[in-house]
Amino acid sequence: MSLVSLRTERSVSTLRLERPEALNAMSEAMAREFAATVKRAGREKSKVLVLEAAGAAFSAGGDLAFIEENMKRPKAAVAGIMRRFYADFLSLRDVPQVTIAKIHGTAVGAGLCLALACDMRVVVEDAKLGFNFVRLGLNPGMAAWPLARAAVGDARARDLLFTGRLFSGRDLHSWGGACATAALPAELDAVCAELSGRIAAGSAESLRILKAETRLGLDLSPFLIHEAKGQAVTFKGADLAEGVAAIRQRRAPKF
Repeated sequence: MSLVSLRTERSVSTLRLERPEALNAMSEAMAREFAATVKRAGREKSKVLVLEAAGAAFSAGGDLAFIEENMKRPKAAVAGIMRRFYADFLSLRDVPQVTIAKIHGTAVGAGLCLALACDMRVVVEDAKLGFNFVRLGLNPGMAAWPLARAAVGDARARDLLFTGRLFSGRDLHSWGGACATAALPAELDAVCAELSGRIAAGSAESLRILKAETRLGLDLSPFLIHEAKGQAVTFKGADLAEGVAAIRQRRAPKF
């Protein structure tokens, strides 16, 4: 069964996460399939690429089984594994189309970072969002800091990352991190379609040149190297073991 799907209708392509039974948690298998599908999407003649997700959530972040497997791996191996994981998902930044994340339900951790890797976002007002890394006992990954800072500003990004607190889609929009909201999940398709249509009405050549210009000055490489090393350390720590146990036991962690 495919973990990611792609369809194109006229000037708009849609890349869809297809793991609803796991709240679209991001596994190594999904990462590989995602990267391959992104390559296909980049060859489409569409002007806009919408990133959406099946089921009740956009993404619950990193797959818990993947996290637990990394806890067993040698620390020296984990940094490389995480770099590949980041690269597979963040390859979305390299497509020539304008990318729009369509966020509903829950988007936390790496799942929220994936949404922020898009050029634009539309979100349901009561969506539950958060950078929950520190609450799990894990160093942030997936370029969390530079993407959060670019989306909501330096001070707000520090608040959200250091506390790991949840916030809403309405909050993200008010802070400038999303360009449109929908009051209800059922309205999100129409909101996204309206924005996609307005963008797709523009010149394909101009859009692609402008898209490249908007990426100038944001080199994620040094952040990803540091994050991978930090995650390699925290994967072997007692705090992450407690954080994972707390999730499994449906309780608050005790760090």
